[in-house]
Amino acid sequence: MAMAAARRRLWRGMGTAAAAAASGTDVSLLARLVSEPEGRVKATVEEVASSAQHRDGGFWEPLAAALLRASSPTKAHLVLEWKLEKLLKEEIHDCEPYSTIIRFCAQTRNAALAMRVFECAEAQGIHLNTGIFNALLNTFLSAGDLLSAVSLYETMEGMDSCKPDSTTYDAFISAFSLLGSGHAMMSWYVAAKNAGFTPSIQAFESLITGFVRLDMLDDAKMVFEQMISFGIKPNSVILETNLDMLSRQKEANTVRDFLKRVSDGNWELNNATVGRLTRICIDGGEIDEMKQLLVLIQKGTHLSSEAQLYHGIIRFYAKADRLAEMEDAICRMLDNGVMFMCPEDIEVIICTYFRHKEFDKLELFLNRIRSFFKLNRSTYDILVAGYRKFDLHERLYATINDMRQAEFA
Repeated sequence: MAMAAARRRLWRGMGTAAAAAASGTDVSLLARLVSEPEGRVKATVEEVASSAQHRDGGFWEPLAAALLRASSPTKAHLVLEWKLEKLLKEEIHDCEPYSTIIRFCAQTRNAALAMRVFECAEAQGIHLNTGIFNALLNTFLSAGDLLSAVSLYETMEGMDSCKPDSTTYDAFISAFSLLGSGHAMMSWYVAAKNAGFTPSIQAFESLITGFVRLDMLDDAKMVFEQMISFGIKPNSVILETNLDMLSRQKEANTVRDFLKRVSDGNWELNNATVGRLTRICIDGGEIDEMKQLLVLIQKGTHLSSEAQLYHGIIRFYAKADRLAEMEDAICRMLDNGVMFMCPEDIEVIICTYFRHKEFDKLELFLNRIRSFFKLNRSTYDILVAGYRKFDLHERLYATINDMRQAEFA
């Protein structure tokens, strides 16, 4: 049999280990199984399966997931073994439940149990499909058994009904990304394309993040461009990694070009990426990029970054003594419901008004913010110093009176 020789290779070098991941289930049942001795787990699950509440039989998946999450992999494996025994007893010839058990084995890196399930399905005469092969292949990869994974892939290539598909290649790409093998990643990426498959967004994420981690920036850029050419919209991880890649290359107009592509592609930015872009723009004093980013994020819900950008734009114009543009930015910010957050932003504006001797405009500004921003001692000191310098006695005395009411000596 074609599988016999492959099976002998597959059994060699397989190890087991536990890993956590999954979702919840019935709390009382979970608590009961966690407290039960291991020897009672299968009997308890069988008892629950016979009850009217769980007669549909679908409870075992969330239960196994919950046990994994509760750091009880051995008991989760016992639930999987119970399910396998039940499938065999009832002579179920559907491939999917066997595949599901094997997928759980991938989460715990239990290649031995996965192989046992696979062999049982084969012994039942079940028509195997690519899905169950991929589940087993993923288990080998999660367990770090690359030899068995490659052997299984070669077996799939020789079978008409279980040929490797896009998921098969994605699994290898992801595994070699985690292992930090750039050459292997690229080889499986090329193999997928040669086989007529377009990698998934998750596979592109593995490729791009993997290449950037390895500082293989040209390869990362090439894969990113090919992903865009396939019409695939980058996710937040890819965008963050792409920004990191552009920053490392230290090319001119990095942020501007990045923002243009985001705008043209209607890509979504997450809070982390927006925050990073905001810091880059503000630290570099890149006013055009700040305004461009502000337009982009106002379409979303990045309120904290919107405030930072407005403040950065206002500080830029204030320090550059561009009064009209500073006032325009202040008005747009306040009209959009964004408030000042720190005294330093207020103080740089006050100093700009004093330098331009625009005392009436300063008074209008102070009146507008007075209802929502409480001036602190340092801000009052700047006002007092400015009014004294320009002999504005009436405003000086009014400010000193405001200081007293605010309990500043």
